[in-house]
Amino acid sequence: MYPIEFHETQKKIFLGKEARFKIIAKGRRFGLTRGLAMFTILKMLGYGGINVLWVDTIYSNIERYFDRYFRPELKKLDKRMWSYNKNKSELKIITDSSGTASVLDMRSADRPENLEGFGYHLIIINEAGIVLKNRNLWQESILPMTLDYKAEVIIGGTPKGKRTKKNEKHLFYDLYEKGLTDTTGRYKSYNFSSYDNPLLDREEIDELLKETPAHLRSQEIFGLFIDKDGSGIIKNEWWKFIDENEIPKERIIKKIQIWDTAFKEKQENDFSVCETWIVTSNKYILLNVFRDRIEFPELKKAAVDQFNRFGVNEVWIEDKASGISLIQELKRETRIPIKEITADKEKLEYINAITPLIEQGRVFLTAGKQWLKDFMDECEDYPNVEFDDQIDIMAKFLNEAKGKISEGIPELKTAIRKNYSRYKGFR
Repeated sequence: MYPIEFHETQKKIFLGKEARFKIIAKGRRFGLTRGLAMFTILKMLGYGGINVLWVDTIYSNIERYFDRYFRPELKKLDKRMWSYNKNKSELKIITDSSGTASVLDMRSADRPENLEGFGYHLIIINEAGIVLKNRNLWQESILPMTLDYKAEVIIGGTPKGKRTKKNEKHLFYDLYEKGLTDTTGRYKSYNFSSYDNPLLDREEIDELLKETPAHLRSQEIFGLFIDKDGSGIIKNEWWKFIDENEIPKERIIKKIQIWDTAFKEKQENDFSVCETWIVTSNKYILLNVFRDRIEFPELKKAAVDQFNRFGVNEVWIEDKASGISLIQELKRETRIPIKEITADKEKLEYINAITPLIEQGRVFLTAGKQWLKDFMDECEDYPNVEFDDQIDIMAKFLNEAKGKISEGIPELKTAIRKNYSRYKGFR
């Protein structure tokens, strides 16, 4: 028997009153994704031969969630009962001697063309605040797939405003309101805050509350829908701009590139991003942003090309997932000076920690660049964004740089100039 380990608040969702459409608005770290994973496995075990669809934001999240939440639960089962095809993002669980399998398809909303037109018994929409900003995805792709078997649908996530960027009512908010007023029993809405997870230390949530900007606490901690205007963490008016030709070379302490890597063997890869930064005695300057969907051979080539193009002193790569492979390849085949970095905090914590630097006018963007608008839009809209790779690695860079780079030390600048030409491409 599969051991169920729902916490008490999760039981209200998964073991409570039945409704065909359940809509959950929750604060960060409530435990919804883990609960959804356990509920999915429980359903697949209890009803042999069912089809399940899991819709998430991007494929890197799918892989991370499977490894973090599904795999530990599946290890409680006989290993002959299940198999996972990573290339297809497909889980099969066999529950009887006839070999009949329940199948889970995991798909990303950023590639709606890959949402297959099958019928499903259960549909999970995770991170609904991001996924359901595309109303057409729901109406044209997901909703028709509920018809064949009158699918049970669970929609959950942290809210991302009452209205979209186009000033249309956000579908997640629309469905949530429907669940509050429905009298037919088909829709039911739930709201939980981060404090409703009994497995978390309340003091940790108190700290998260303090670190979250006041205008975002209702959304991020208490799972409430707020008006989006002014809800971003980083304001566009905070940015300073500089012409690339006006950067004083004699004041440059370091040039650093930082990578957020993503690749998949097939076409379903997410964005890989490289930011090139200049550190001077009194400012941080974003010189360039490279962003593309590429497979690993192209990723490795891009890393070498970006290094050679800008002549940086260090290349920072996070030592996880695809970044580990890139670190190993570059160390083996090139003389590029790699620095492995480790993320030990949540994304929001990193971003909150560097907003004072931007607000104080110490972070500059190079003017007139093609990448500038997309970068600024992502920063302004965070956390109400589909992709956050650019702001994510900016935050990691600034957190690392402000703590570990000694600004304005003459000996360091002299050493860098002497060694500047040592590192060029392949051996």
